[in-house]
Amino acid sequence: MTLDREAFQKLLFKTAFCLMACDGQIHELEIKELKSMVKNTSYFHGIDLSGEVDLMLHELQNKGRHLVDEILEALHQLNLSTVQELLVLEVAFRLANADERLDENEIKFIRFLRGKLRVYDEIIRDRFGPVEYLFDKNYANEIVKEESRKELMDVFKIPDLTIEYHSFQDGHDF
Repeated sequence: MTLDREAFQKLLFKTAFCLMACDGQIHELEIKELKSMVKNTSYFHGIDLSGEVDLMLHELQNKGRHLVDEILEALHQLNLSTVQELLVLEVAFRLANADERLDENEIKFIRFLRGKLRVYDEIIRDRFGPVEYLFDKNYANEIVKEESRKELMDVFKIPDLTIEYHSFQDGHDF
């Protein structure tokens, strides 16, 4: 199944939001980076991101880490192009590095994310360089085989989320 542009953009945003939330705090620098992507790229063009933030906060509150599992499984089930998969990784890398510290949960999330994508490691290396924490193992194959999805989600925990909600809403920059 392939996605239309709007559905892909919403999935990309959901993935970005989960990455930002996975360490239990949506940092102001992550919000700033997301707003920069909204302003300077077409990744989220035409999407009401304020509404998407509201939806994601509600879904995260109701589903917790199961929301992450749903999003990762959707990425795996969809027939994304190589370009779309690289966009997912680019957004994840940019947001993970936005607050100038890489949390263990962010690393786990990106590894799990990579395990759900079909793009070859060589293409990822060509595009992003040697991402050390991503290539210390072949996450395209081994992580999915080594752990069931239940075990994967047991390892991946989302602490209680703290967020300054007004940071998303200030001036409706989205």
